[in-house]
Amino acid sequence: MTAREELLQSRQQSVASIAQGAAIMISSQLDLLNKTLDKMALDPEVSAAVIQADPVLINTVASKLEKHFPNIIKIRLLLPGSSFVDDKSEPRMGYADIDMVRETFTNQPLPGIQGDNGPERHLAITRRIMQNDKVIGVILASLNHDFIAESIKAASVTKGYIELKQGTLGLGDSGQKKAGLSESARIKVENTPWSVEYQYDPDIGLGNFVLIGCIIIIPILIITLISFIEYRKFSEILAHDLRSIVDAAKDMMERRVPGSYPVHLAEMQIVISKMLQYKRASFRSRASDTEEFDLKLLITDDKDFDLENFLNDPADFKTSRK
Repeated sequence: MTAREELLQSRQQSVASIAQGAAIMISSQLDLLNKTLDKMALDPEVSAAVIQADPVLINTVASKLEKHFPNIIKIRLLLPGSSFVDDKSEPRMGYADIDMVRETFTNQPLPGIQGDNGPERHLAITRRIMQNDKVIGVILASLNHDFIAESIKAASVTKGYIELKQGTLGLGDSGQKKAGLSESARIKVENTPWSVEYQYDPDIGLGNFVLIGCIIIIPILIITLISFIEYRKFSEILAHDLRSIVDAAKDMMERRVPGSYPVHLAEMQIVISKMLQYKRASFRSRASDTEEFDLKLLITDDKDFDLENFLNDPADFKTSRK
């Protein structure tokens, strides 16, 4: 894998991690809201108001719940069969909210963004109000959805772009969206109809090329410098040890008394030791040969040998043996 490919992979992983973190954070925030609404649905006061079906009591209890719910705009307690559009309260309860309430009597729909863009847009969450395993009403909570966009913007993105979407509706983004980004990838936000789409910038840029070059070249230069220094040092050590070996060889050839031959390398010390051992062994061998050499003369008594005439005229000296 080239340095460019590694940089692109690192950039992609970085943007993907940011998108994953944003998805987890938003899911956690929605989970907290869901748990809060679950507790409200089990409140006996809420059940009593729905059973009595008293509009004044229902509005009073709903107003009381709004004081304990974060980011709330409006809480409505709705009875079975409610199908009217509420234009008097803010945000208005439109047809999308009514469809969500109807679905809640049979299933538990996911939270979602409802209403047109502007003050009418809100986050809608519903919960069943149960009694004896029977649905007697529904809580519809309409919340300010700005915290969702703020959560996405808090995920600071460089060299990429992330966006939270509900279908084709954008709910918030971070980073810079521009031409030339990679294809979009998607991460699902758990327990929501939302997903975080992310892209990364594949443009390396001149500055990054210079950075890559520095990352590659500088270590090579450092290694080369260290190698050169070590080479010079080793050359000096080797030259010193070779001089000691030459001195030892000269002393052996000239039959001098062995002196001191300091070396740095253990291998060179072994060479000098072997040379000295060879010299001692050679010296002992020559001494032994000299001791063993003995000139032996055998003198016999020859009666016919005339020593006097041999000394006077050796040329005329004749002997004969019988």
